[in-house]
Amino acid sequence: MNWQWTIAKHDPDWKSLFLGIGTGLREALGELAVRIDHVGSTSVPGLDAKPIVDIQISVMDDEDLAAYKAKIEGLGFQWRSDNPDRTKKYFRETPGSRRTHIHVRRAGSFSEQLTLLFRDYLRAHPADCLNYAAEKHRLFELYRHDRPKYVEGKGPVVWEILRRAHGWSQETGWKPGRSDA
Repeated sequence: MNWQWTIAKHDPDWKSLFLGIGTGLREALGELAVRIDHVGSTSVPGLDAKPIVDIQISVMDDEDLAAYKAKIEGLGFQWRSDNPDRTKKYFRETPGSRRTHIHVRRAGSFSEQLTLLFRDYLRAHPADCLNYAAEKHRLFELYRHDRPKYVEGKGPVVWEILRRAHGWSQETGWKPGRSDA
């Protein structure tokens, strides 16, 4: 599925894809999921992105894998025990399925809140959204055959956006809105 390693123009259908998966997750997890949110670039209207839907599930205890692992796997996702990011549990689609990333994080944690702030800031600031998209296109052209370099290259622009997002959060008293699913 090489089409997934590209930067595509924003597709309004990404929201529908999320809603379909998010509804299934909500039914399977019930109250165990404090929040289920569409995150990442596909969640920001107008932002070009890799056509991969990212979903963040917030739970009270992300270390209690037994409470949610089988429920998520029952919807066709696989737990990636080799994930090096210790701030989340990570699930992916089964081979041959549409690319989807599921990030399970502790509700209220820094990583959960930072992900939501980044998304909400970009949704509210179209100029930064466009600049971020331009940088992603530029980096994709430079590192088309070196995905880790592409990801690393986004670091400076992401941290600059987060710096501005922090200021915005202080000015507005930002809090995450309602859960998406």
